[in-house]
Amino acid sequence: SVTVTVNAPVMNANTDTGTANGFTGGVAVPNVLTNDTYNGVSPATLANVNLTQVSATNPGLSLDPATGAVNVAPNTPAGTYTLVYQIEDKLNPGQTKQASVTVTVGAPALVATNDTGSANGFIGGTAVADVLANDTYNGAPATLTNVTLTQVSTTGAKVTLDPATGKVNVAANTPAGTYTVVYQIEDKLNPGQAKTANVTVTVDPIAIVANGDSGSANGFTGG
Repeated sequence: SVTVTVNAPVMNANTDTGTANGFTGGVAVPNVLTNDTYNGVSPATLANVNLTQVSATNPGLSLDPATGAVNVAPNTPAGTYTLVYQIEDKLNPGQTKQASVTVTVGAPALVATNDTGSANGFIGGTAVADVLANDTYNGAPATLTNVTLTQVSTTGAKVTLDPATGKVNVAANTPAGTYTVVYQIEDKLNPGQAKTANVTVTVDPIAIVANGDSGSANGFTGG
């Protein structure tokens, strides 16, 4: 008799790292198999191994077993997450290796830009139509859909921000002068990620015009 021991191919699954934008999502790692080996040959391929996701620390992370890509879903909060995957030898089912993928999900970039405006102090009015008009969220105009707007402070009680519209309003009968409103935009997807900016409001004085007059009267009787 001849006893023959047939060895299984040696497999190695190696850790991966990647990044993605949490707001738009995207591919953090194009293919986890790129740095894995099968029978000493790099890389392992889907022709010789089965690829499966074992776990993920955030549901926004997922492994595509048909391509090896690790994807991040849109609107995933910023943070560092781990996905564990497994490769299994197609020739020898049950022969497996596992590795982890560390994914850093970035927060969208917030930019709050200073504003200026003016209004009539006697009648009041809107000094700035929308403080968000020149602010950006992930490179696009910021909106109340993706940021929370709040007033931080004001140097005049009659000069205020409306957080529901972004307007800076001046109340009627506000003394003339220059006022400053400080506001904040906070990322709704990532609470705590915030930026502040100033709004400088010039309240114009009431226009007063004194015009000359003429008239006549009887000097003896007056009038």
